[in-house]
Amino acid sequence: MTTDRLIEGWGAATAEASAGRHVLAIQDTSEINFATTPEYRRGLGEIGKGGGRGVLLHAMLGIDAETGGVLGLVAGRVWTRGGRVEVAHAKRPLCDKESARWLSTAAAAKPVLKSAALVTEVSDRESDIYSKWALVPEPGFHILTRAMHDRRIQGGGKLSTAPLQAAGEAMVELRAAWSGGAHGPAGGELCPGRGRAPRQHD
Repeated sequence: MTTDRLIEGWGAATAEASAGRHVLAIQDTSEINFATTPEYRRGLGEIGKGGGRGVLLHAMLGIDAETGGVLGLVAGRVWTRGGRVEVAHAKRPLCDKESARWLSTAAAAKPVLKSAALVTEVSDRESDIYSKWALVPEPGFHILTRAMHDRRIQGGGKLSTAPLQAAGEAMVELRAAWSGGAHGPAGGELCPGRGRAPRQHD
C-alpha cells in the first residue's frame, strides 16, 4: 500500500455524505515533528525553519455548511522535503513549488464532491495565489481565501480600498478558557470579489 493509494481512499465515504449538501472544503497544512537524531532520521525532511525533522500533511476536510457536521476527509497530500531548493522561489514554475498543493488539492476535491449542491473551498492567506483564483473557481465550486495581496478588483481600485458590505449577523457562543462560556453577536462584512472573516465581539 502506498501513500497515494491511502489518500485516494480518504474521499470515498465523504463523497457519499456530501450529496445534496453545501460543503465547506477546508484545507490547510500541518507539520508533524519527530524527535530524532541525524543517524536515525529515516528520510525525515526539514520542517518549520529547518530546526525540526518530520513530514508535512496537507489535508482537506469536508464540513456541512448548514449543520457544522464533519463529513470526512476529501483529498490531500503527505510528503517530506528532500533538501533545500537552490533556485529562487520567484524563478520556479508553480508546479515546482510546495504552494501548488493549494490548487492540486482543490482539483482532486472536485470529483469527490461532484454530488454536493455547492462547494465553498476555504483556505488561509498562504493560498492567495493568482493561479488559484484563475483556475479553481467554477459554477458550484467557490473559493473563500484570507487575503495576503492587495489585488486589483473588478470595477477599479484595490481590495484595501473597496467599500465593505454587510454580509449578515449571527449569534456565536464564545468559549472562554477560564471564565466559562460567553456569547455575543458576530457581524461579517464582504467586499466585492473577496470574503472577510466575521468579527467577534465579547
